[in-house]
Amino acid sequence: MERNQKRVWFDCRMVFVLILGFAARLWVGRFGHNYDFDSYLIVLDALGGGQNVYSSTPRYNYGPVWFNAIGIIYDLVARNQDAFRIVLVVFLSLIDAGIFLIIWKRFGRIAAGLFFLNPISIIITGYHNQFDNGAILLGMISVELFGDDFSGPLNWRKLSGLLLLGFSLMTKHILFAFPLWLAMKQEKTAHKIIVLLLPITVFVLGFFPYWSDGAQGIVRNVWFYESARNEYLYRLFMPQALRAIIPAKIIWLLILGGFAFYLKRRKGLESLLLYTSVLVWASPSIANQYLAIPAAFLAVFFNPFSLAYMLVGTWHLIVDYDGLHFPSLQQYANRDVYYASLVILLLAAFIWEVWGGQIRRVLVKYAQMRK
Repeated sequence: MERNQKRVWFDCRMVFVLILGFAARLWVGRFGHNYDFDSYLIVLDALGGGQNVYSSTPRYNYGPVWFNAIGIIYDLVARNQDAFRIVLVVFLSLIDAGIFLIIWKRFGRIAAGLFFLNPISIIITGYHNQFDNGAILLGMISVELFGDDFSGPLNWRKLSGLLLLGFSLMTKHILFAFPLWLAMKQEKTAHKIIVLLLPITVFVLGFFPYWSDGAQGIVRNVWFYESARNEYLYRLFMPQALRAIIPAKIIWLLILGGFAFYLKRRKGLESLLLYTSVLVWASPSIANQYLAIPAAFLAVFFNPFSLAYMLVGTWHLIVDYDGLHFPSLQQYANRDVYYASLVILLLAAFIWEVWGGQIRRVLVKYAQMRK
């Protein structure tokens, strides 16, 4: 009886967090929208006119899953823009709820609550309406399907996980290097090759129906698209002479590849969360929507730097002209300062998780030697 009451109490807390998180996402949506939502409307106009999205606008830089998804939503609300915005926020919030449930199951209710009530996630979902969370949820489900047995045969469950990882890339290819991370964990060479190539093959084949008319747009605006190259990590820690020789994107890819090897003993889901952190702090490009990509990492591997990242990121999204942009707070907006701070804090949170134990042991020994 006591166990059942305890479970009901846990379930009540889960429902409370979900209701609060959904309400917060819908509330921030009342403050307007930005460039990305306007881009969705352009895409929807192209779809409504029977056009190939990739040949009709440079403002769609992802795989075909998302424009098909918003096309269905737009038709369901009879192409009403106000209703579409509300349903879109609910849909993206449901995706966040899926991530919340996986974290709750695997890492506990506190981590799940920290994720779902993180103001950064709330603002990016409710106001910005970006959908990196969709790719992350699919990636999380894929590694849950794949499991942590990296020495056994590639059965249908594992292959299903790899196909779903490819579908994640077709949604938004933020996990583009994660097949390498997963491949490095396999013991057999043949398995490494399959794990590496199958998701990428699914991603590439997803463009096939749109290739004849949209090849140029797919190559230019999706495969080789580059966001603003602000290179905060490299400007902070690399000499200008070295940056002139080695492009930041190459170093980024080398860092992603290096940690694929270094963290190969980690479990699949932990690796995916760590990957999202490396992806952002090492990226040559930072934008507001990228700040929510490591939200699950920050919640699961919570530490003082994670908390600082959440606080600084929230403040930035409140005052930034591409965020909630309250007029009375515009004087506090400084994108370069906040982005640089967030890169440092995210890197510190990653270091704390990966090497924090060793660092603390060294500091304890040093303190003992000083006595």
